Amino acid sequence: MKRNPIFESAARRRMRTAKTAVILTAYLLSLLCFCVSQLTRFFGGGVTVAAMRQGMETYIWMTALQFLLIVLVAPALSAGSIAGERERQTFDLLLVTGVGARRIVLGKLLEDFSFLALLIVSGAPILALTLLTGGVTAVHLLTTLGALLLLALAALAVGQLASALFSRTLTAIIAAYLAVFAIGAGSWALALRGPLAAAYTGEQLAALSREGAGAALAGLPPTIYFNPAVALVALLASQTGILRRTLRETLRLQDISTAFAAAGYGRVALCSLAAIAAATLALIALTVLILHLQTGGKHRGHPKA
Repeated sequence: MKRNPIFESAARRRMRTAKTAVILTAYLLSLLCFCVSQLTRFFGGGVTVAAMRQGMETYIWMTALQFLLIVLVAPALSAGSIAGERERQTFDLLLVTGVGARRIVLGKLLEDFSFLALLIVSGAPILALTLLTGGVTAVHLLTTLGALLLLALAALAVGQLASALFSRTLTAIIAAYLAVFAIGAGSWALALRGPLAAAYTGEQLAALSREGAGAALAGLPPTIYFNPAVALVALLASQTGILRRTLRETLRLQDISTAFAAAGYGRVALCSLAAIAAATLALIALTVLILHLQTGGKHRGHPKA
């Protein structure tokens, strides 16, 4: 397997700066303070039903915080990967190395993903404190971390596509945030009100449980599978009863909650994550193609003797 010099150089440069250590330390301290403040009831009274509920709520909120980190940081992180090289007038130097568009895209993407993965994975021991309450299992924790890593990669792919399309970093960042917002809000809006929305009647909702999980999955609006928040909420709802009850008791979400329950929250989450993974691969391939066309498919390396 060939080594990627773009990834190695960028990763080495990032990890040698004090800024990385400061960001990591501040993030972990914030996560730890929040976790401890939420689990004070458990530390004071041991394992009780109330402590188990508090542990599950803390687990949900900490996962939501990490998801918020991804949404806020990932687009800006990758949006400057290629556009920044153009602004600094170092993009041609990358082409002189002869690495090609594919390795430039993958190298930049892997470097940004490695930094976000470091933040997410380093927070796992703090998130694991919720295991002490008995309301969350290790399988739940590992599954959620895997989902967060996939969503981080997807958000980075959106930002990198914007970076390939625009030559200025600020423009690319704005476009990346708008694209992430459009994917989240747009896929949800189309699922509820668009032409592909599922309009359930009372009889249809009652019949969903009798028709089986396959029919319920096929009846869901296709756009909803590409919504990262839906994927994460469905995953957490499959792990904790607290979130399922919240969705069921929220008036505007009753139809969606009933359909998800009939299909199985775990199956909805798996289908959604699979759709997001496929879309991520498509975005990466599109970014490679765009960069290849922009550079004329030439490496601009030194001619062979």
